[in-house]
Amino acid sequence: QIPKNRKDYYLIVSRIVGTKNIDLAIETANKYGFILKVAGRPINKPGEEIAARIKGETVEYLGEVSEKERERLFLEAKGFLALETDADFGMTTVEPMAYGMPVITFRGGGYLETVVEGKNGVFFDEQTPEALQKAIEKFEKIKWDRKYIVNYAKKFSKENFVKQCLSYLK
Repeated sequence: QIPKNRKDYYLIVSRIVGTKNIDLAIETANKYGFILKVAGRPINKPGEEIAARIKGETVEYLGEVSEKERERLFLEAKGFLALETDADFGMTTVEPMAYGMPVITFRGGGYLETVVEGKNGVFFDEQTPEALQKAIEKFEKIKWDRKYIVNYAKKFSKENFVKQCLSYLK
């Protein structure tokens, strides 16, 4: 299911911890005025402190959301922000892509394995509001092929993983 009309907001769905660099997204949204929604559960006291800072005129903290609400957010948001500097390979960027949503991400770590510049996402190189905002501006100019994004995400599916493992073993 790929919605044709997405809403005008960016999304972060994450555990609320310092390594996710959510503060960068908050600062950038408050400085440049784009709408940001953040969903996730704070981890320990530092996460609670970060969660308390997720606010602003265009920033909304949703807390921990149900699977149904998470799916709705993935179907509605126009873009996903993944800001961790040294992420291992993970599903952080692949999950939104499975809903046809392109990502804006820091150029590093596991994101280099899942994001193709201009095809399913946009990279930025410095952890500054200015660099993130430039990536958002670039993102806004691209006409995204949502079907390509969904199909690209399928190569990271459980079914494909099993198929590749069986092929290797043969």
